[in-house]
Amino acid sequence: MAELGFEVIEYDGSIEKSPYTHKNIHFYKKFIGAKNDENTITLTQILKESAFDKTKPNILQCDIENAEWQMLEDIDIKLLSEYFTQVIFEFHGLNVEEKEGFKRRKKVLERFNKFFVPIHTHLNNHGKIFYSQDKSKKGLFWSTTAEVSYLRKDLAKDFLQQGFRKKGYLKDFDTPTWLANPEIPLRFC
Repeated sequence: MAELGFEVIEYDGSIEKSPYTHKNIHFYKKFIGAKNDENTITLTQILKESAFDKTKPNILQCDIENAEWQMLEDIDIKLLSEYFTQVIFEFHGLNVEEKEGFKRRKKVLERFNKFFVPIHTHLNNHGKIFYSQDKSKKGLFWSTTAEVSYLRKDLAKDFLQQGFRKKGYLKDFDTPTWLANPEIPLRFC
């Protein structure tokens, strides 16, 4: 993205510097989380401090190791939709065995889905993988981690058919996260 002329703002408190050197990349050694302190910054604070142009197609990509849920609980999703046309998340903690966690995450996603629509989902094949039987007795796999790309709803009309993503596959788009494990297929009914 930096090579294409886009400004890239990176936050990661777990490394000393960005692995990439480019004039369009700005790195901050902080975690994104639910509070502002010497090690952590909220997404709301980032939006206040940064000079995002709301008229541009800004993209937010979050892989913040399970902190995404607290971040999304604490932010005004409408505010996100004002700044970003696309949002990409790696959602962690999608453990179907955790009833309270499921309820919490479902509530967050319902709020998020008022402004954004998923346009691509990829199950991460690294970590805990579940196998279950659905009502039709066909086996179904699921992962505790999913990568989901969203598009702001007002821009998604061309990608939607009757309120859902058009059927189709993105050939050679996804790759296994953990090469030793096979991909986990998604089945849409």
